[in-house]
Amino acid sequence: MKKLAWAFILAGVLIVCFSGKIVFPGLELLLGIETIVGKRNVVYLDDGYAFTNPGAMAKWILTVAGCGVCIAAIGVFILIRAKYQKPKDNAQENES
Repeated sequence: MKKLAWAFILAGVLIVCFSGKIVFPGLELLLGIETIVGKRNVVYLDDGYAFTNPGAMAKWILTVAGCGVCIAAIGVFILIRAKYQKPKDNAQENES
């Protein structure tokens, strides 16, 4: 149970640390830049595009980071619960 908790904590921390890389280019490739920042906020150039809404970009990055914090918090909860959970005694289980 503790290994699972540490895996959740590690995954959550990594998601928070790399939330910018997860959104750009990660979610950008999956969802498209127009979905992320809004169609009217994308300006197409000869060599790519530029987006004019940094607030939308920050919203997506904070959302992904928030998911990472939630995952890490679940890991901490599992770790604390595993620490205070009484170990099962096999002899008592066989008697009942």
